[in-house]
Amino acid sequence: MKKNLLIILLLAATGAVYGQYDKNKLMNIITSKVWSVKGVTSERPEKAFTFSKDMSVQVDKDDGKGGTVSKKDSWSLSSTDNIRWFINIGGQSYEVIVSYAKNGTQYLKLAHKTGASDSYEMNLFSSK
Repeated sequence: MKKNLLIILLLAATGAVYGQYDKNKLMNIITSKVWSVKGVTSERPEKAFTFSKDMSVQVDKDDGKGGTVSKKDSWSLSSTDNIRWFINIGGQSYEVIVSYAKNGTQYLKLAHKTGASDSYEMNLFSSK
């Protein structure tokens, strides 16, 4: 009987798994800073993201002529399990991972995966 109770408690504990970040914590992190972009797997045209709590985002991109062009778009957060979080920015979906550099500074990793040829990663670092 004790063995069965232990197994039931163990199964209940594994069924109630939650991630380190909930939606509100993640939204606060994302909207609290201006994020500069560094391409991980390839150079990216995006140079900065400024997320707002009203679910709008300003995306600064390289215009290809040495300048920058800004575009206003929308963004949203979603998760199916409250562990892996996805951010949708202007119709593009990314897995978002909160990470820390060796010096302790926080950054976001955005991984876009639709196929082998269309996969890329970006690291977002605080500009302020």
